[in-house]
Amino acid sequence: MVDLLFFNRRIRTSLLIGFMLFIILPALAVGLFSYVQTKKVMEQSVFNSLQYLVNAQENAINNWFNARKHFLEGLAQNEKITGLDYRAMQNVLSNALKMDENFLSLMFVGTDGEIKADPVYQADLGRISVVDREYFRQALEGKTYVSEVLLSKITRKPVIVIATPVKREQHIAGVLFGAVNINVITKLVQQNFPGAGGQAYLINQEGLILNGAEPKGLTEQKLQNIPVQQLSRGISGQGIYIDYLHKQVFGVYRWLPSVKLGLVVEKEYTGALLENGLATYLKVVLASTVIIGLFISFALYYSRRLSRPLEQLAAEVNSIAEGRFRSVVDLQANKEVQALVYAINNMSSNLCQKTTQLNKLVNQLEQSAAELQQEKNKLAQISITDELTGLYNRRYINQELDRFTRLSRTLSKNISVMLLDLDHFKAVNDTYGHAAGDAVLKEFARLVKLCSRRTDVVGRFGGEEFMIILPFISSHQVKDIAERIRQDVSNHVFEADNFKIKITVSIGAVTLVPPAQAKVAETIEKMIKTADDCLYAAKRAGRNRVVQVQVEDGLQPALITDNQNPSQE
Repeated sequence: MVDLLFFNRRIRTSLLIGFMLFIILPALAVGLFSYVQTKKVMEQSVFNSLQYLVNAQENAINNWFNARKHFLEGLAQNEKITGLDYRAMQNVLSNALKMDENFLSLMFVGTDGEIKADPVYQADLGRISVVDREYFRQALEGKTYVSEVLLSKITRKPVIVIATPVKREQHIAGVLFGAVNINVITKLVQQNFPGAGGQAYLINQEGLILNGAEPKGLTEQKLQNIPVQQLSRGISGQGIYIDYLHKQVFGVYRWLPSVKLGLVVEKEYTGALLENGLATYLKVVLASTVIIGLFISFALYYSRRLSRPLEQLAAEVNSIAEGRFRSVVDLQANKEVQALVYAINNMSSNLCQKTTQLNKLVNQLEQSAAELQQEKNKLAQISITDELTGLYNRRYINQELDRFTRLSRTLSKNISVMLLDLDHFKAVNDTYGHAAGDAVLKEFARLVKLCSRRTDVVGRFGGEEFMIILPFISSHQVKDIAERIRQDVSNHVFEADNFKIKITVSIGAVTLVPPAQAKVAETIEKMIKTADDCLYAAKRAGRNRVVQVQVEDGLQPALITDNQNPSQE
């Protein structure tokens, strides 16, 4: 293991490996462990400070609401209130509003839910009912109740309502309630602000932020982060998460059941750590990094002084190995290295001579191989091509027919074979000569190639007979292609030796799905025979026509179509 790490490597590499193993890696391990532990302590310190703020804010909110509740409970025992003298009650409530300006309004409602006394909005007496409000129902049950954030039925502004029962002769005679502006609550939260990079806010169970600056008192943006998910179930907690501004923060959240709101205090993650000593720790890490960097620089310099002459020699030898034999190694080094340089220069000179001779032989062999490959390609093309028409010859067609038949049988797909024979072609040879006949065959081959698909195999089967292999198409498509060929040939004027020649073609076609149990050779033989029978049926029927057979399982004809040209030629 020691040999593998140190002695089988370059001097520079061995020194660096030793330095890494015995100095840098232990230092990094200690530094990483220290960082993790320090970070945990800092994070807990941040959470502790945020918990302190949350406790202070919760106490401030609870104390504020308890004071308002006690104020209302005491006011509800006033004899002018319990006496149900509404006019006198108006004066009492008006004076009470002056005593505690935190209330927007104070109202008395009867057990029927209708407002009986309201020194602020007197014009609405008798027209507003709070019978559907939860605070009204709770007060009728004898409880002093603090509502959630509501929209006032009179002002349509967000308020929190504190309601308490009014008793007369031990019976509840009505409900006294006061509406509190939510700005008062939000100001209470801001009194214990978490500082730079921090924020504190209240949210309801739907995730809307309580904000007195908004017209509706709630932000339009509905939060979906961790505090909302927990507070919606009445669960308090703390954590590190992404806030609604898409920043990573420390957060402490607490459900306040007395006001049915969630209190959230957050501090930006990086800023909070820096405030709690991370900056000092990072300075120590930076100083340690600089020291380690100095050690690395010294190790690199010293190893370079030791290994540089040998590395230069290795580079020169590699240059020779790459074929640059005329280069001369010249190093300023000790005698042992100089002797090695002299031997390498002699070896380079000898190799240069031998390589030059070898390259000449290789070039000659490569040129001969290229010429041989060209001839081989020509022979391969000639072996599958009909010399006259340029189409595939019969041998290649037979190979392709075997291949497509096997593939069609495997895929259970159609394969079609089309045999084409020029009508009265012997008369063309007899009348115009064999040169004209050859010209007609060439032009006919061109027409057939144009009418066929790129995937079809078109070849000369012998004499004036041609074959087309059409894989994977329906019998109707085969019929369309055959008809197109027949019509194009019938309408075409063949020119040869200043003669204009008209000729027609008869076509026999067969379409089938090769039976899985049948032998390929048997299927091909019967398929060609069926196409040939169709061809001769077209001949007997007057030529210049297409006869097509659709064969089902067992190679028995199921459908025969005879497409003929009304005007026989």
